[in-house]
Amino acid sequence: MKKNYLQRIKEIDSKEIKLSSDKNIIYYDINKPKNVVKTFDEKKEKIEYINISNLIYSEIFKNSGELIDAPIEAIRIIFILIHQAKSVNFNQARAPYTPSLFEEEFLSRDNTFANFIIPTELISPSRNVQRIEKALHLLIQRTLRTVVQKNSKGEEIRSVIPLIANNSFTRGKVYLEVNSYWLEKMANIEFYNDVLFNLAYNIPNTQQIFFALWLRSIPMYKDAEFKKETYTSWTQINIETLKKKFSLEGRDKDYISEKFLKPIQAKLYEFNDRSFAFTYKNGTYYIIALDVNRNKILERLKPENAYKAKVKYQINYLQRRHKIDKDSLEHIETIYLNSSADMELMNDAYDNLKKSVRKQDIKMTDLTGLKFLAKWQVEIQNQYENSAKFKQFPKGYPKVITSE
Repeated sequence: MKKNYLQRIKEIDSKEIKLSSDKNIIYYDINKPKNVVKTFDEKKEKIEYINISNLIYSEIFKNSGELIDAPIEAIRIIFILIHQAKSVNFNQARAPYTPSLFEEEFLSRDNTFANFIIPTELISPSRNVQRIEKALHLLIQRTLRTVVQKNSKGEEIRSVIPLIANNSFTRGKVYLEVNSYWLEKMANIEFYNDVLFNLAYNIPNTQQIFFALWLRSIPMYKDAEFKKETYTSWTQINIETLKKKFSLEGRDKDYISEKFLKPIQAKLYEFNDRSFAFTYKNGTYYIIALDVNRNKILERLKPENAYKAKVKYQINYLQRRHKIDKDSLEHIETIYLNSSADMELMNDAYDNLKKSVRKQDIKMTDLTGLKFLAKWQVEIQNQYENSAKFKQFPKGYPKVITSE
């Protein structure tokens, strides 16, 4: 009588701690036929979390240069593969250590693969075929791993194995193959982090997803009451390391804090079970993960309060650098608070003014008071004339000089 899954689990020695290394299987040999041993189709049940093994995290996400600029659809495909392959996981908390079950199915012969069938709308709710194709192409191109093995004759077999292979589209579905080399890394969840599946849908920005995954690898704040003065015990990351890790080369501290970290902080507070606090000192960021449900006292992380904090920062920045009078600052602050679109347009105009000033070989801080406001106003109007609203409302641009 064929033994079921649970019976086979019970027969495995619980002291088994690693995959057997004496199997002479070859992950991929181009000269031999493929063995497709399993097909994973769309799972119907609603999924909240997926378990990302440390092996997959280290291979794909830890040193994030390969995929950090990929479309978000690439990250969704990885999440979907991990979810669909859930049935081959071993090392689960409710079961003994069971790698032999995986070996029996996937590592008992050469060239084993699994087929995956994924609905296109699960990868891209808008069914954007071009973005899906780009994501698939990058997953093949940027996840190539060279694996060197010896066959039963002692001959060296060198294989280049991408995460996915042989993808195709038909009738609203994507078909692709995953080699046992990668399946083994997905399945081994002896050490893993649970991640919200919908994270890649609620936060459609690959850089931010990579940061959110990195956040799972650092310590969580333990005290019931948050105290920022304890920051010296938080995870430290040098600004240059952070730039390299999250593809922020050429960005300064102000950009990283205001346009990278704070937007992620607010989005994770809204859409994730874990956000973070951070501070900066002497070229180093101090970062601590926060349990969103436990630390609701951190009202400033709520999106609406985070926006107010961003506005306050911008106003202080303008006052500090350009010595703007109080009435003008209050007027600009009102514009910012009433319209994030106007603030974005004004920030773009400010960036254009910086570029123009640089060409004149003068410093931005030399522009102060009304002199600064007048030049900024010109750039704001120029920026507005290139917007969609200009034709309908020619005079609808934000006005930073209150005397006009």
